[in-house]
Amino acid sequence: MRDLVNGMVYIRHRRFSSRIINRESWGFLQLCDGRDLEQLGQAVAKLLGFTLTHEQLTSSIREFAERGVFEGTNDDSRSYRICDATPIISKLSPLVRWIGSRWFAGLTLLAFLACLTLLVNDWGRFVSSVASAARQRPVETLLLYYLTFIPIALLHELGHAVAANFYGGEVPEIVINSKGHFAVITNMTVLKGRRPLAWYLGMGTVVDVFVWLALLTAFHYRNNYLLLMFLLPQTIYFLIFSYSIFKNSDYLKFVCALLDKAVAPDPWRFLRDSWFSPTQESAKRKLLWVMTVSLGVKLMVTIFLIWTFLKIEPRVLVMYVIYRIMVYIIGHWAVWRRRWFNHAARSQSPA
Repeated sequence: MRDLVNGMVYIRHRRFSSRIINRESWGFLQLCDGRDLEQLGQAVAKLLGFTLTHEQLTSSIREFAERGVFEGTNDDSRSYRICDATPIISKLSPLVRWIGSRWFAGLTLLAFLACLTLLVNDWGRFVSSVASAARQRPVETLLLYYLTFIPIALLHELGHAVAANFYGGEVPEIVINSKGHFAVITNMTVLKGRRPLAWYLGMGTVVDVFVWLALLTAFHYRNNYLLLMFLLPQTIYFLIFSYSIFKNSDYLKFVCALLDKAVAPDPWRFLRDSWFSPTQESAKRKLLWVMTVSLGVKLMVTIFLIWTFLKIEPRVLVMYVIYRIMVYIIGHWAVWRRRWFNHAARSQSPA
């Protein structure tokens, strides 16, 4: 256990994923040592200064159990520690003083426009190279499409972490999760106000833009298979996913932070309800239009890509479907394994 700023605590244990929680939750967790609900309620009241109902106690216990922190429970989205992120992050965070400025935001926009220019200029060669890779090396292409995005995703997460550290938050760990992707554990409680939160949410994409520009520039001058395998997932990410409004995306959080609006837990429902029940609130109308336009662009680009590869090499689309299935299996195998073991244990227990 390690104390962090703003009353937060970093806990690390070999049996479950490291995490950052507030000090009250840490105190509650320490009290869960086998005592019954009545005893736990009395201890919590003494710790917090007020009484929790049995329903509140049960809900808190269930939440910790779902995170796998109790003996006999499982952490389905387990993350494994790689190293302490503090040394590298503390050295990089002073750069945010210059990066987190309007002129650098303008430079990033110019870099993004340069990326689009290079992609349009080399589009025919890019598509032909992807089709050729799918025909000649289908298995290698499928695996590399997954693997080459992992180190770039780490750079994305480090971008978030550097911004958080600049504003005073600790970054105690770099981890690899059960899906095989890198992540960074960050104390985000320091992000007060729109500017820090916006730069935190946008810094991952800022890193991605310059990585994409470097890959596109290299591809412009030299076309080889391994370079293509790094460029392909990054390009698909920017064409389809970087501005997605679903799955609690950074883009949606960024827009909501700028408009000072809460992130909609269900974007589909928000769009449906907002269009059928027009609002006079300016910020909500702006958010509705941004989400609608983003969804429209995503659909058009997706249709264009499907049409392009249907005409040139349909097996690219088949491989992408296989890739999505593979990612789904990787993301759910721990849950399925736990359910299978639980079912087997129940089957073998005496009636």
